[in-house]
Amino acid sequence: MDAGLAALLGAAAGSLATLGSAMVTGRAAARAQFDQGRRQHRREAYANYLAALYDRDVALDAVREALRGDRPDPREAEEKLEHFRDRTRAVHRAAESVLLEGPPSVVEALYRTVHAADDLAEVVRRMARDARARATPPEGKRTRHSPPGANTSPTRR
Repeated sequence: MDAGLAALLGAAAGSLATLGSAMVTGRAAARAQFDQGRRQHRREAYANYLAALYDRDVALDAVREALRGDRPDPREAEEKLEHFRDRTRAVHRAAESVLLEGPPSVVEALYRTVHAADDLAEVVRRMARDARARATPPEGKRTRHSPPGANTSPTRR
């Protein structure tokens, strides 16, 4: 074999080895960058979901506070309930991102959390219904907001 041909074959083999090494390194770097991007998207989705849960829980505390006592103010309670509903919708919107970004184990846990949140919403609806019933005066009773002489019970004097 000619020395020039041997040098040419050696250079070609070296080039192929370098090209193969560069391809493997490039693919590994691209994969690492893709994984980092996915982790970042997941981190943002999880953080948004947790923040929405926190805001909803704060709104729930406000509802519970508004519903306490014998005669809760229905307007205030309804305002707090509406805020709670808005926060609950925000939780559902944040959950959609987690469903898209999360692995199956997180999605499964999220479904369990959503079912528990539905149960919580039902409890809040019952609390509000009971509070409205407490706020409505029994027939014939005057409320502190009724003007004098507005007693509807037929009493004799």
